[in-house]
Order: sequence, then structure tokens, then C-alpha cells
Amino acid sequence: MMDETMALDALPGGDQSVFGALPQGLRDCLGHAVRVVLVANNPAITAADFQALNIGADDVVVSFNTCIKATLLSEQSVNVFVHGYNAPDAYFFGLPYGPDVQRLFAQASERCFSMLVGCAAPMCPLPGVAMYWDRIPLPPLWNYPVDRPGGKRYVGPTTGFNALVLLDWLRGHAGYTYQLMTLGFSNEAGKLWGGHAWDYERDWLQKSDVIVVPLQPRRWWQKLFRQK
Repeated sequence: MMDETMALDALPGGDQSVFGALPQGLRDCLGHAVRVVLVANNPAITAADFQALNIGADDVVVSFNTCIKATLLSEQSVNVFVHGYNAPDAYFFGLPYGPDVQRLFAQASERCFSMLVGCAAPMCPLPGVAMYWDRIPLPPLWNYPVDRPGGKRYVGPTTGFNALVLLDWLRGHAGYTYQLMTLGFSNEAGKLWGGHAWDYERDWLQKSDVIVVPLQPRRWWQKLFRQK
């Protein structure tokens, strides 16, 4: 069973307000949302996988860092772009935005939001941007594993896990009623960097009531092509 206790003075960020960091516009959109769908940076996701979700105006779609599936996104839904902080080099993954994300902001700026997680250096808050310091004081994030096999240390939660735990917590503590779903969190492709505790994150997801949407079956020749 996951440890629910938190020593809030053990890490930076323990005094931040989880709900208070959200801009009012995003709070309102989450309050009206029927579904919140987190889309992984998984190369195996196809247009057919995304279209099968039938994303509409009452849905919130959450993308991460470089947002490699930005071409599939629509201005009809609410779009949230979450970016993790690279502390050693002092930049956020995926910023500045590429042309596909810029297009969405230009077409529907009132339905597009940015979220910065893992902040570890002094910076000014920006209007309409959710900003979270490292570490967000929620038990699955606060009690994230430290030591990995071989003696090295984990750098902390992935950008996606930060957002997933946060959005799950909001359902139980802020009165939101949306259905929480993930697409591409199913290991069909991509690389898993060793600096994150992937087994820990997968175990949390499996034990939660978050809906993991499987990707559609591939034809035999598609599987062969991906192996090359």
C-alpha cells in the first residue's frame, strides 16, 4: 500500500497550494469537462487511435513536453500542455512551442493552457499559466522512490505522472466529476529513460481507477515495419 504520509518540510514545494496554482480559466474548463484525456508522447499512437476517442468540446486533452502528437489535436477541445523542468540546464522540455501548438493557441487561446511542473529555480508567475514547484505535495509524488538499482538516484516523477496524479487528486478534492483517461500509456513503443521509476508509476496507474485506453491492433506489416 502506498504511503500517504508526507513530511512537508523534507522537500521544497511543500507549502504550495495544489488547487491554488491553477488559473481560473483552467479551473472553469475542468469544472465543465466530461473527460480529461492524457496523451503520451508515444510514437505508436495513430490518428485512428485518437479519432476513436471522439474528442469533443466538453473534453480536456493533456499533452506533454514536446507534444509529438500535436497534429492530432483540435481547437474544439480544451488543450493543456504540460512541461517538465530540466534543472541542470535550466529549461522546460518542449518550450518554445512548435507551429502545431502555436496554431491552437492562435485559433482558441481561451481554451489552451500551459502547465509548468518541477520548477526548481526562481521565476515569475505568468497570467494563465499553472506553475508547480518541485515537489508537488501529493503522496504519490512526494513519496516517489529515491534510489534506483545500481546506486544512482531517480531524478523524480515524469512530467506525465505529475499531471496524472494532480488531475486524479483534483477529482476527489475540488469537486470535479470528469472521467480521467490515458492514451498511449501502454508501452507499445518509445524509450523509457532510466532516471524515472517506471515500475512505481505503472503500479500506481494499475491500482487507480484511471481508464487506460489500449491502442488499436496493428496489422502484421505495421508491426514488421516498426521493428526495423
